[in-house]
Amino acid sequence: MNQKVSKHLNDAIMWYKINTLSQKHFSQAQISRSLCISRNTVHRYLMMSKDEFQNYLSKALKARPCKLDSYRDFITQDLRVEPSLSCPQILDHLKENYPDLPYVSDRTVYNYVMRIREEEGIPKMPISTRQMCRVPDCEYGEKAQVDFGEKIMRTVEGRAVKVYFFSMVLMRSRYKFVYFQNIPFTAITTAYAHHLAFNYFGGMPKFVVYDQDKKMLFKENYGDYIMTEEFAKYVAEAGFEPIFCMAYDPQSKGRIENVIRYVKQNFIFGRKYVNLSCLNEEVIGWLSRTGNGKVHSATKLVPTEEFKEEQKYLLPYTVQIEEPESDAKLYTVRKDNTLLYRSNFYNLPKGTYEHKGTKVLVVVDMDRDVLEIYKPSDSSLIISYPICHEKGQNVSKDGINSMQSRIIMESETILREYFNQHNEESPINQLLSAIKTDRPRYYRKTVQAMAVLFTDYDRATSDKLLACFLERQIYNANTMVEIAKTTSDRMVTELKGEMLTAESLAIQTSVSSNKDLVPDKRSINEYSTIIDSEGE
Repeated sequence: MNQKVSKHLNDAIMWYKINTLSQKHFSQAQISRSLCISRNTVHRYLMMSKDEFQNYLSKALKARPCKLDSYRDFITQDLRVEPSLSCPQILDHLKENYPDLPYVSDRTVYNYVMRIREEEGIPKMPISTRQMCRVPDCEYGEKAQVDFGEKIMRTVEGRAVKVYFFSMVLMRSRYKFVYFQNIPFTAITTAYAHHLAFNYFGGMPKFVVYDQDKKMLFKENYGDYIMTEEFAKYVAEAGFEPIFCMAYDPQSKGRIENVIRYVKQNFIFGRKYVNLSCLNEEVIGWLSRTGNGKVHSATKLVPTEEFKEEQKYLLPYTVQIEEPESDAKLYTVRKDNTLLYRSNFYNLPKGTYEHKGTKVLVVVDMDRDVLEIYKPSDSSLIISYPICHEKGQNVSKDGINSMQSRIIMESETILREYFNQHNEESPINQLLSAIKTDRPRYYRKTVQAMAVLFTDYDRATSDKLLACFLERQIYNANTMVEIAKTTSDRMVTELKGEMLTAESLAIQTSVSSNKDLVPDKRSINEYSTIIDSEGE
């Protein structure tokens, strides 16, 4: 079934749903909310009788002439010669070969070219494909890979907490180690995480593979690597050799990338955050049971059993490191919601100050020249600033004392992290911006409700709801909750048996409008035979 027939089949199903609900005495507003469509659409479908709707479908299914029809053979040949041509290139070729070409918009060219690709079976092939090959297993004790991850967890009370973790995997045995902390890793805490990993392994490999991360690498100049002072000092003392991958090339260390994904999806997903020490105890137990205790999907071997052999080839590790003091220091919040740091006042979101003696955790990231401020109770990020190197300055961000309160920022962070959409043009940011413009007085309550609503559903359902709210310009939190509830359970059960009738209506209309399709005819003798046999 081509796209046009499929589209009008959906129209027919929607018409039937709307009329069915109308016959059950649903109001237009209730139908609109239930089906997640606008009232104008509901009203337009209800004004059409069954015959009128069939006529509408028949006209819609008829092929419309296009300005580019007379150039179809040229476009088809162009695509067959080079399937990777873009629509602007095809338009340029048309102008070059046909000086009298009438004006056509870019969108018209795109739609026509895509229709030809579908009808003629000419998919757009990628211009170039990176050729890869499977890396053979290294020797026992030769290499390990390291990477970092972060994930939002939920406490028992439902509050969001962001955790950061370090992971190392031995490349031959696939034996893994994971370590969590509640603030971003620095060069010092990265060295300490290595110390814990090597103690867990009972030795260290000859080489360790990394990304070009600022926690470890200060500068890279075409293969000449300058490590950060703290990490370089640790590497020299420990005695292993670091290997830094090419920038923006995650495929070169795919094994640790898979481990990061495995930790997020298997260990963290669905787990409640209690405290940091409890989380690190739980992950060690998970490694024993699952992470290292189950058969690896690629090697078909158990990492724990393979590690018994690999451990014999690890280099001895004798470095002694004390657990570093937290890079985060407690600072007092002033009653005007400001923080005094090195003779400068940094504005905090309204509501950060709760009572006399309110404290916040301040982390100074010298590598990025950034000041990060966290809530002490759950280590959630409140706000971050570029460090001001002058004196006596009042450092602020636009709107921080009005709209961007602490609760608002937490809810916005939850939403962006849940949808993994941080770009300003992303759908979730478009919706937040529209709500802020449409109803600024209720923005805080709406964003809080959205953070709870979306995270209660699976990602696929939440994506559909987000698209619906954005398209229909739904900015009321109560309406969002009502739509989410009705679309998730009621309509699936109520209209399940009625879908077949709608499909039959659309197919019947599609067939009747297409003159090329002629139904098969039976001989009258066949029916006579059936009737005679029934009588006997």
